[in-house]
Amino acid sequence: MNDKHLSEEKAVIFHHTVAQLMFLLTRVRRDIQTTVSFLTTRVKKPDADDWGKLKCVLQYLMGTRTLKIRLTIDNMHCIKWLVDASHGVHWDCKGHTGAAMTLGKGAMSSFSHKHKQNANSSTKSELYGVYDALPKVIWSLEFPRAQGHNVS
Repeated sequence: MNDKHLSEEKAVIFHHTVAQLMFLLTRVRRDIQTTVSFLTTRVKKPDADDWGKLKCVLQYLMGTRTLKIRLTIDNMHCIKWLVDASHGVHWDCKGHTGAAMTLGKGAMSSFSHKHKQNANSSTKSELYGVYDALPKVIWSLEFPRAQGHNVS
């Protein structure tokens, strides 16, 4: 691993660009959510390896400028959540969770973030992932019900 930290000027550019990517991913580019989530954990002390990851995501965005968001609804009454967690992937051995809500094809809502606590097994990391997603899952079920819609 390359531990050479970036110069102060490059570190400021790194931080600014990651902030711009966060704005972009919340509006139109959910496909970069996992990468940007990782980069946000590195803004305090970015190194040359992180700079390379930032360049890769920018090259990906340039190559997929014309990529369109496609959302389809197969069944308005069935909300599906896909939740997954990775065990010990950060430098401090914490895991990472990603989740997406869909009504057919495409994510209507999604998130990706680092766990707040360490897990001593991959099974516990999965449980932490579900625990992190549960409030949003329940809200996505109860909100349409409160509006008078029948959902499962």
